Amino acid sequence: MIEPADLTWRNGQPFARDFNDIYHAPDGAREVQRVFMAPAQVERKAAEAAAEGLTLRIGELGFGTGLNFAVAVAAVLKAGCRLHFISFDLRPIAPDDFAEIASQRRTGWPIYADLRRAYPPLLAGWHRRVFAEGRITLSVYWGEAGDGLADLANRQRQPIDAWFLDGFAPNRNPAMWREGLLAQVANLSIAGTSVATFSASGAVRRRLQACGFSMRRVDQRPHKRESLAGAFAKPGLARQPVAKRVAVAGAGIAGASIARHLAEQGVAVDVFDPAESIASGASGIPAALLHPRLLGDGTLSAAWRAHAYAYSQALMRRFPGFLESGVLQGRGPNLGAEKMRRIASAYAGTGLVETLNAAEAMQASGWPIGGDALRFPHSGLVEPKTLTRALLDHPLISLQLRRLVPFGNRPLALACAGAVRLCAGASFLELVEVAGQMDIVAVDERPRLPVVGDGYLAPIASGVAAGATFEHRPWPVEEATAHNLRQLEGYRHRWIGRVRASRAIASDRTPIVGELAEGLTVSTAHGAMGMTTAPFAGAIVASRLTGDFPPLERAVEALVEPARFRRRQARRGYRLGASA
Repeated sequence: MIEPADLTWRNGQPFARDFNDIYHAPDGAREVQRVFMAPAQVERKAAEAAAEGLTLRIGELGFGTGLNFAVAVAAVLKAGCRLHFISFDLRPIAPDDFAEIASQRRTGWPIYADLRRAYPPLLAGWHRRVFAEGRITLSVYWGEAGDGLADLANRQRQPIDAWFLDGFAPNRNPAMWREGLLAQVANLSIAGTSVATFSASGAVRRRLQACGFSMRRVDQRPHKRESLAGAFAKPGLARQPVAKRVAVAGAGIAGASIARHLAEQGVAVDVFDPAESIASGASGIPAALLHPRLLGDGTLSAAWRAHAYAYSQALMRRFPGFLESGVLQGRGPNLGAEKMRRIASAYAGTGLVETLNAAEAMQASGWPIGGDALRFPHSGLVEPKTLTRALLDHPLISLQLRRLVPFGNRPLALACAGAVRLCAGASFLELVEVAGQMDIVAVDERPRLPVVGDGYLAPIASGVAAGATFEHRPWPVEEATAHNLRQLEGYRHRWIGRVRASRAIASDRTPIVGELAEGLTVSTAHGAMGMTTAPFAGAIVASRLTGDFPPLERAVEALVEPARFRRRQARRGYRLGASA
């Protein structure tokens, strides 16, 4: 968890006690216009981006109350282009405080209503959210701006078109105005990139000039004497062409997630699948859970799970097929008492999870948990086929069923579970398909929300879904049913049916997401957490294909990238049937 801003209110305006400074003047939106929008020529740049079919990219130091973002969104939507707004904040406003600010502003600035619901948890690192049917992308970095900029500079292949330097005053927040940090701003710019800041400090002006910006003073009377603005005067980071059409192999949740993210960035997508219908594999089961299975150990795996979950639950709210019911997790093979305490401590204050005692858990679920439990209030029940269909429902997505991807088609994203290894360039991936079974039963009593322990029980329209087995070698179906229904011992129930499917897992039980080769990407091995990780993987793969940075820190990206197997195989050879 990251430390939130120490916010208070003075004369009806938000005030940061940490820096003894205001977030903005009482006429906040007008101030944004005269200090940032007009000097940085955002409206002109948005019109040019719209005419050329490009995405306008704005970088900001200091997200604060989100007002710069809201004003920029309004201008961009009016111009008709897409926006990627990238911001950094060491001490972000706490979710409850932000909700209060958003409730006051949503009438004048409608984006606040969506931002309130999608506001990122206080987890260090990158968070991405998408609004306005994909036309608006927000990427925020909670942490030191210098660390975030360094991470961004190593992976962002498209230049930033305008910068808002809106940290607190240099004498109150000197770290935000360091020469090295401003040099990273320059490294991400292209010739003509504009910069604007409230500060009129001579030191700030000289540092920006030293980094390659041609600076000028902007008259701000009668509000203050002046501010600074300028433009980058060096060639800078070249704009990269984006493919107009991409092929995706696989019409399940992984492929649909990639396709939707690309389509919302203006890229046409052909989704190929040899099956008769979408979601023919594990994505075709009648019910699944969006549930993070958090770790509280501070590892990269813990960061991957938490960020994937936070992203995916925000994304799923936009589409049918997801019911945000909450999920209750009690003790079981994967969650002992000590691990439960560790998770509760690691994510306290983030809003991702809360601890309930046995009585509270029973009251919340209507089901005997047998001890303390973790409640994930933003988790819920997924109808995978409904969600997959909704993701694929976009005018730029063409569904090609009963067809394989034509040989040599590039760019290509592989999202076809274990079959990805049949593609040239992917044979080295170490993964295997593991069978599983879910049973559907009718019961007199059932939990009010999904409960997870030794297996899971999820209330659905036809009864309760009980599951799921994890069979490295397929079990007899009756044995699998007996295993699933142990959770209902002592309850009257009537067996209705079973669903079997296979899910792909990697040798290290971690998804495989990223680049295989030039023009070839992959999203697979999501295992039993596909609803949590596949949507996030879709954003990662789409970012790679459009030149934007993936929405996670580089160290976490390395955890899931395919190249990890090459490094291990150089030491200990191939596993699970992988080959050169």
